[in-house]
Amino acid sequence: MKPSRPASPLLPHVSVSETASLKRDEEFWFEDGNLILVAGDVEFRVYQGPLIAHSPVFNDMLSLPQPAEDSGRRTRHGESSCPIIPLTDSPEDLRHFLRVFVSSSSGKIIRSGQHDPTFHEVSACVRLGHKYQVDGLVQRYVDLLRKYYADNFDAWYRSTLVRPPSFQAVHSIAVVNLARLTNTPSMLPTALMDCCTLGPEIVDGLVREDGTRETLPLDDLGRCFVGRAKMAQASARIAHLMFRPPVSAACRQPACCQRVLQRLLNELGNARDDVISCVDWYASWMVYVDGRDEDRELCMRCYKMLEGERPKKLQREVWMILPAMMGVTVDGWGVKAKEA
Repeated sequence: MKPSRPASPLLPHVSVSETASLKRDEEFWFEDGNLILVAGDVEFRVYQGPLIAHSPVFNDMLSLPQPAEDSGRRTRHGESSCPIIPLTDSPEDLRHFLRVFVSSSSGKIIRSGQHDPTFHEVSACVRLGHKYQVDGLVQRYVDLLRKYYADNFDAWYRSTLVRPPSFQAVHSIAVVNLARLTNTPSMLPTALMDCCTLGPEIVDGLVREDGTRETLPLDDLGRCFVGRAKMAQASARIAHLMFRPPVSAACRQPACCQRVLQRLLNELGNARDDVISCVDWYASWMVYVDGRDEDRELCMRCYKMLEGERPKKLQREVWMILPAMMGVTVDGWGVKAKEA
């Protein structure tokens, strides 16, 4: 699923004098814990078992001898047998990561049930899960993202949401980066497409909980500038094909409906630019139709055609070339996975 990684990340050195400014985390400080993690200026006292069971990296780190200087720091906590490991992660990210494990006396990963994770939870768990090689955790959140950033048109078309409910459009920047991190190219076309709908944020990026800013790498930023133009072209193409003949095969008043379709096509010239060439090539055309056929001259069958059958066909055509529009290659794009 992912490229090879070093057995353990580089850890910062924390001197005894620095520990005086550390504060205990209010959520994760268990007096009977047997491991202290230091992230930023915060200490977390937790249990080794679940981390060792699921993370080869923590297992390796805890198998190494503790530096002699740590004995004074362990004495400060009144527990000579409690290892102290300084980490490069932010306290905010580490809390999300630890919430997956803490309170699981059996050592099993908790939060296995249905819940609506926040963007910060998803981002932190994927990044730290990848860093500490908790592959099951990474896969769970990647699978969640793939429900929205799908590689199958029918699954994507059926969804009423283009991103998870708690995500904002700017979070698509992080989704692109997470797809790169976890080597999940199937999420890139739709994630980059979502980035193309952004304004200045596409350059400014997003701010994480810890105050750090996350942006797109320059090559992906360039893909979005090109992709945005191609999305507008796709919208314009769909606009001019939506109302061309023929009428619905089941139409019972073809002459009348053909006349209405021609009027809808002719009036595209008077429509606003954001209707014809907007980047949202997947947007519904029914507001435009309703506004120009107020007397509902279209028969119900032709109306339903414009509401579903025809845009679905045109959008599928765009979908099949979406990776090329976004400047990426995805093997098996648009092919429905075989059911087991």
